[in-house]
Amino acid sequence: MEPQVQYSVADSVATVVIRHPRKRNAMTAAMWRALPPLLAKSAGDPAVRALVLTGEGGTFCAGADISALRGSPEEAQGLAVRAEEALAAFPKPTVAAIRGHCVGGGAQLAAACDLRFAEKGALFGVTPAKLGIVYPASSTRRLVSLVGPATAKYL
Repeated sequence: MEPQVQYSVADSVATVVIRHPRKRNAMTAAMWRALPPLLAKSAGDPAVRALVLTGEGGTFCAGADISALRGSPEEAQGLAVRAEEALAAFPKPTVAAIRGHCVGGGAQLAAACDLRFAEKGALFGVTPAKLGIVYPASSTRRLVSLVGPATAKYL
């Protein structure tokens, strides 16, 4: 199955599923690009009253699929930030349903949701620093406001 962001609506709840199980649901550039227009469509749908973001299987999202990204790290980061900002600006309640790994760009997406529910044993991390990539100021502020400065530094 090709990596994709799958969308469905049932009982007034839109569900967005990150699907790339071979890579722990890591996001490709196409997946990052698909998220903002999908969110815009859902925001304008009067049948949608809330949105749930989750990952397929036992993993939420392992961030960006580095092997699938073309171009500069800054370009890839820009795609992630646009998706994160679209999710943070979504006008209806958003919930991240987290299982397994929630790292890098996955943590950005989860932090952009209004609520986060994590299964026992879920693993969180901000791993881009290990690659020499710094989160944008807006993402860092969002994370610090959610977990506090000490935990943000730890992650």
